[in-house]
Amino acid sequence: MDNMGISTEPSFLEVELPQTLLESPSTSTFLPDEEASVCPLLHSNNSALDPVLLSSHPLSPNIVANDITSSNISNTDCKAETSSSGSSDGIAMDAMESTSTNLFNKVNYHHLQNNNITTNQASNNHFLNGNRRQSKETPNFVSWNWPIIRKCTFFLFISGIMAMCSIVIVNIATMPKVCNPKISWYRGSVFYEINPAAFIDSDHDQIGDIGGIINRIEYFANMDISGLRLNSIFPSGPSNDRHINGSSLITIRPELGSFSSVRNLANILHSHNINLLLDLPLQQVIAARSEKEVLDVVSESLEYWIDQGVNGFYLKGLDSLKNNAALSMCLSSWKRILGKNRVLIVEESIFKDKSKSEISLLLDDIDLVDVVLNVENNAIQMKERIQVALNKMPIGEEVTWVQWSLSEVKSDNSLPSSNLERIFPATIMQLTLPGTTNILHTNEVAIAQNNKNRLLTDQVIQHSDDGATDQQTDSEMVHRMISLRERSPAIYKSFICKSDSNKQNTQILAHSSADILIVVRNYPRKNSLVSVTNFGSTKVTVNLSSKFYSGIRMLMTETDEKIYFERLKMFAYDTVVVKLDK
Repeated sequence: MDNMGISTEPSFLEVELPQTLLESPSTSTFLPDEEASVCPLLHSNNSALDPVLLSSHPLSPNIVANDITSSNISNTDCKAETSSSGSSDGIAMDAMESTSTNLFNKVNYHHLQNNNITTNQASNNHFLNGNRRQSKETPNFVSWNWPIIRKCTFFLFISGIMAMCSIVIVNIATMPKVCNPKISWYRGSVFYEINPAAFIDSDHDQIGDIGGIINRIEYFANMDISGLRLNSIFPSGPSNDRHINGSSLITIRPELGSFSSVRNLANILHSHNINLLLDLPLQQVIAARSEKEVLDVVSESLEYWIDQGVNGFYLKGLDSLKNNAALSMCLSSWKRILGKNRVLIVEESIFKDKSKSEISLLLDDIDLVDVVLNVENNAIQMKERIQVALNKMPIGEEVTWVQWSLSEVKSDNSLPSSNLERIFPATIMQLTLPGTTNILHTNEVAIAQNNKNRLLTDQVIQHSDDGATDQQTDSEMVHRMISLRERSPAIYKSFICKSDSNKQNTQILAHSSADILIVVRNYPRKNSLVSVTNFGSTKVTVNLSSKFYSGIRMLMTETDEKIYFERLKMFAYDTVVVKLDK
């Protein structure tokens, strides 16, 4: 300023300011009356502030006098430079800077509280190391070990994701491959009927027994049957017919085994998901007792065999009970003893000469009605027999169903060979009917014997249109048909449930010019199946294209064979089962 010719005397540079400007409300009025905790420039807890900021901030109480003097000198220089401008604006700026100087002057804040700040070097090192002292107002979660918490949370999150993925994978792996409707175990299933005395001999006394049945459990399990039925285990009455005339219902023929044998058989069957059924011959029981005694004797027998593990009973000879009221009362009482999960089977003959109302009353307590089909009938007779039986039965789930049986054919030389030939196609046709199917062991033996006779006479059955022979036996085809039935609701379901009513899902047709019976089974959203059975003794070619077009032949061991119904070749005593194209 000397170079510029301007005097630098202090009196020349001083500027007199109005008293009101010097006494700013921010310094003389407001700040002295405020507490440090509400001061906008200070924090109530100085320990939470960064030590570096505390040591450098103008409001820090650690500012020494030299810093204040330097600040005043700097402000004085600023006032000198501002006054050199010689304008009214310079005067105003000088006044504002003077006010700022007073605001940041330690002296003006001598009344503010300073409770937690220390100047100790050890305390400064403590702050720098990050170990800050907590005040009472600090929340507890601040002192938690957050690195460990983050690691544990991440681990739990990943574990949860992996657990959910595992659950999804397990559910997909265990999900059933098909979604077929479920029904009671005795409805739509297959029973295998055995006369124990005519089965396998396990004690070498030339008579079959229960031990022989136990030895063939795996054979029954592989057949996919739902029940094993013993038709004759009781001592016979005067007529020596053990099927309908038993002298006692709680005594086993000693040559067949003991009560422990029956209990052991039931337990083994249950382990293979097979149920045990017994035939109870009641003709002699009814003939020798009053109605009340019949009720009591049969009730005691049912309770006894239920304790041995028996799951169902075929009551034979009930047609001897002439009183309709007594018959209805007995059936109702016996069904209550059995309960919902055990089956009660009766003969079709008990409905003879009864009105519709009486039949309807009896059906309320019956699960299955046994209907026997004669294998000697032709296709038209078989159709009429089946249709009459179906029309008598109610349609629904929790109602009486039909149990289909074939007349017994023994494999001896006294019978016509045509009977042996017809038993195989009749069995396949029987397995396509709605309701429960009962297969006789003696009929399976007859089928096997017929196969053996063909081999001895070099007569092989042909099962394809190109003339190729099928190497599988008829018994194997029967077993495949049982498996197909178990997994096909179009076959094991006897009706289609509609919103307002139930509808039959079976059509029985007979060819007009050939001895051929056609059974059509269908179910919503499933492929329909049709069985075409030739009961005739000659090979025929029929045209069924007016009813069906094409499909895949089932029960074959080789690759699936495409079937067209325009020219369908049917060999003598043969049957085909076709899954129709949609």
